[in-house]
Amino acid sequence: MTKLFEIKKSILGWAGIFIVLFLIGFFISKNSSDEIKTIKRTQILLGTVVEIQVRDTDEQKADDAITKAFAEIKRIDDLFTTYNEESPVSKINNSSDTVLKIDEEIYKLLVLCDSVTKISYGCFDLSLDNLTRVWGFYTDNPNLPTKTEIDSALMKSGWKNVKLIGNDTIIKKKNVGLNFGAIAKGYAVDKAIDILRTSGIESALVNAGGEIKVIGKNWRVGIQHPRDERDVIAVVKPDNNSVATSGDYEQFFEVDEIRYHHILDPKSGYPAKGLRSVTIINQSNTFADALATAVFVMGKDKGMRLIENLSDTEAMIIDSEGKIFYSSGFEKFLIN
Repeated sequence: MTKLFEIKKSILGWAGIFIVLFLIGFFISKNSSDEIKTIKRTQILLGTVVEIQVRDTDEQKADDAITKAFAEIKRIDDLFTTYNEESPVSKINNSSDTVLKIDEEIYKLLVLCDSVTKISYGCFDLSLDNLTRVWGFYTDNPNLPTKTEIDSALMKSGWKNVKLIGNDTIIKKKNVGLNFGAIAKGYAVDKAIDILRTSGIESALVNAGGEIKVIGKNWRVGIQHPRDERDVIAVVKPDNNSVATSGDYEQFFEVDEIRYHHILDPKSGYPAKGLRSVTIINQSNTFADALATAVFVMGKDKGMRLIENLSDTEAMIIDSEGKIFYSSGFEKFLIN
């Protein structure tokens, strides 16, 4: 059988990312005799391009704040990565113990993950590290595993194998691996925004590979077209909110014209079907990031019902045919 592979990762085509993932509405205003300037910097962190923009009259103040924000994102990257065997999460995954006392910050994020898992009926699952590895999404050459390999990975996965105790302890079945890839970028964006606010910044945008949060009301964010990386399918005005998107175009490969992407269904072990992308608007980028993945796995009908039952949360869902569906309050954020 002939196999045709096409691999795309979010870290590739960085120039395209800047053009497609978002559109920024720049403006220039005067405050007394001081001109507001836009200071922009980028770094490669969290396995993607991270960009921070700040608007302020004091360039030095803005630059210092951006430096502190990037340091915070780097700290979070080091904390949650599974690419480094010495990271706290890797040590959790590789431990032979079943009862583990863990870092307080990691535990708090696990509590949030647990809540998203419950409201999505298991469609969001942090314990799929073994499944992600068998699909090869840690590498530059993902591949189609055999059913036996998938079934074996599923035996070493599943949130049912993890229990949270007290404020800093988990019980985890041996060999079950945690992977924060579906929430770490959103969490890092939230923490970076907190640093900018603490530094006195009143207008800013942080973008970690499409997970975006803003301070202020004069920002426009473009949502990538799931089938044309050079285009946006919608533009929104977040107004002090965050925007998170999960799509089948972020990491994928093709075999015999079938697309296999990195958003895996915890029940089947295969990529979730039925949707091309899910965009969530919520004040918390951490929650929006996780929820976008959960809804993608749930599908349009179940996912939209969940969104409509959540306060201050909106969604845009694009199905496998390219049809767009909005939650009841999403269109108020749209820019025509």
